[in-house]
Amino acid sequence: MFRIITIATFCFAALPVAAQTPPAPTFLGQIVVPSGLSINGVTFGGISDLTFDSETGRYLAISDDRVEKGPARYYELELAVTEGVVTLNIAATRELKDETGAAFAPKGIDAEGIALDRKGDKLYWSSERDLKNQPAIYVSDLDGGNVKRLELPDAYLVNDAKTKGVQNNLGFEGLSLTSGKLIAATENALTQDGQKATPQAGSPARILVIDTATLKPVAEHVYVTEAISKTPTAAEPKYNDNGLSALAALPDGRFVAVERNFASGVGNHIRFFIVDLSGAENILGKDKIYAANMRPVSKTPWFEINEGDFGLDVDNIESLAFGPVVDGKQLFVIASDDNFNPGKQFTQFAAFAIPANLGQ
Repeated sequence: MFRIITIATFCFAALPVAAQTPPAPTFLGQIVVPSGLSINGVTFGGISDLTFDSETGRYLAISDDRVEKGPARYYELELAVTEGVVTLNIAATRELKDETGAAFAPKGIDAEGIALDRKGDKLYWSSERDLKNQPAIYVSDLDGGNVKRLELPDAYLVNDAKTKGVQNNLGFEGLSLTSGKLIAATENALTQDGQKATPQAGSPARILVIDTATLKPVAEHVYVTEAISKTPTAAEPKYNDNGLSALAALPDGRFVAVERNFASGVGNHIRFFIVDLSGAENILGKDKIYAANMRPVSKTPWFEINEGDFGLDVDNIESLAFGPVVDGKQLFVIASDDNFNPGKQFTQFAAFAIPANLGQ
């Protein structure tokens, strides 16, 4: 077990949000993991999604290490906020195996999403690409055994000409569970569906709904990301992007979605939305879509974090999870992926308080 303790000042100021949306969360504090931290000889980092285990009180945090720093893995974390002190215990490391029960080969996985189903005793995780650059969603028993790779609709699979399927590094990012359904979202559009997000327009990502009893897709919807919000100011290299990076289910069946925007020389701009699938068109089985003709999921802005908001030097946020309820407030945790880029990026966990009845 590795323990980190940091002192954080409570801040009760909240960012303004649009009318008729849930109240913005109150920032409680953050913890930044020391760069280059090693656990049993394996570099800690690449945190790409979180899910909360209410039975153990731990967060499961999946790493997107492509078996270059260590095995495919997720961590069990104990994170608490008490009287201004944020503590993080890295309690365990768990290896992920492929559908044959073998260790993943180098570059055989690019893990991005994780979701825990305690009722069904199952663990789900997603990968943007394997050795053949194909996306994947896996399910296993809680002990890591009995791994299955789910069959995906053909539209997501990359063909030899690379004219269809998930775009490079823009596959399944968001993963969540609600009412017997696994919800998996791509970061941006499939190749045949449209372009990546630009400063002028968003990108029509897809949300795939999978029945956890049959492990078969039962619905599919369009999620249109926001346009890129920031213009690069760095001389070289000039780069900016925006994508759907995480999902977390609310009690009423809606979701919180995270869109992560980066611009070189400016930094990160993180936007949170309340997402409702109920009125969206079901596009299941469509190999190609024309987003302008589709009825996408509805999105309501919730809150956002620009560089400096809440006193944060915000990094590459790719994770969020609802934690325990304490004194009528529920912990809401976001985390960043440092891309194993020491000195330039970092792993941070930021904690917020939200109303315990949010979405009910």
